[in-house]
Amino acid sequence: MASLPVSTCSSDRPRRRAGTRLTALLALVVGVAGAPAPALAADPPAAAPETVASVLMYHRVGNSDHPATNITTAQFRAHLDYLQANDFEVVPLARVVEAMELGESLPPRTVAITFDDGYRSVGDTAHGLLTERGWPYTVFVNTGPVDAGMAGHMDWDRMRELAADGVRFGNHSQSHNALFFRREGETRPQWRNRIRADLTAAQARLREELGDAVHQSPPLLAYPYGEYSLELMDQVAELGFVAFGQQSGAIGLHANYLALPRFSFNERYSDLDGFAVKVRSRAMPVTAQTPLDPVRMERAAPRLSLALAPNTDMRTSQMACYYEGERLTPEQQGADGRFVVKGEADLPVGRSRYNCTAPDADGRFFWFSQLWVVGDGGT
Repeated sequence: MASLPVSTCSSDRPRRRAGTRLTALLALVVGVAGAPAPALAADPPAAAPETVASVLMYHRVGNSDHPATNITTAQFRAHLDYLQANDFEVVPLARVVEAMELGESLPPRTVAITFDDGYRSVGDTAHGLLTERGWPYTVFVNTGPVDAGMAGHMDWDRMRELAADGVRFGNHSQSHNALFFRREGETRPQWRNRIRADLTAAQARLREELGDAVHQSPPLLAYPYGEYSLELMDQVAELGFVAFGQQSGAIGLHANYLALPRFSFNERYSDLDGFAVKVRSRAMPVTAQTPLDPVRMERAAPRLSLALAPNTDMRTSQMACYYEGERLTPEQQGADGRFVVKGEADLPVGRSRYNCTAPDADGRFFWFSQLWVVGDGGT
């Protein structure tokens, strides 16, 4: 599946209004014909754009058998204690999406909490720690393992108990496959039909089992493995989803509705100092980027071009990007807020990122992360 060039000029971006249907985004994404498209973000108000919220993402809590997707109970409790001690407001994920649609900035210390896959430890361990604080959260469920009764996943009865306590649920696909990948010999229409069937079947099962506890207006999707392509965003837009990845960064008013960032945590990357930096971060006001498609057909490090809205708080002269152990210095292109950055080392097979940050005067960081995917995905 070839990477497709896109134009992400901010003047082309659709204006979002409360009550508009996200299915209208379909015309704004690269379709089968491969026409250029904008980056699918809202035009914020004329004032300096600000952060909407930081969204946190976990998988398992207190299950040391899977350290790559687990956070210890002590680490998770420390995260929650930090949020509470520092007066963060934990809001429903739907409130974050609503604020984006309305063009609203939420209070500076606002976070939403999410879990991917629906593992048993969410109900066994995380739920009690969150509900004792009265904090909402969302679980993105891949429905196939639940229907198959696979060990390690919550069953529908347990999820209904969580729903009764106010927990909300979103779509994580039925199969948990790398959805962007076309199988050998599979045509584009066949792939689109397969992905549509996968996502609609998952949404139907969620609604059948959990009813109004499922995000529906709009429906919310978390991409399996956080991986997506431009063509997958096209399909997701057609189905009306707002979609989340796993690339890091706070969500801002310029954010891409079909690839919203979340900060992902596991045992290795959960130290409290790093957590504090992430939850206090600000969304880098990226209004345009090239390329938009993270899927690469070659391993050569891509050249990423970013256009930034003016923001007097951001010390752009101190912007730095990080990739595979390299510290990269973005090159400013003229005086219109455009920067270009390119790594030296080839992309590894699987997932990698350019993480770009710039400080403000208060010790916080503006943050933007660009995902890259090489190969079949799902690694």
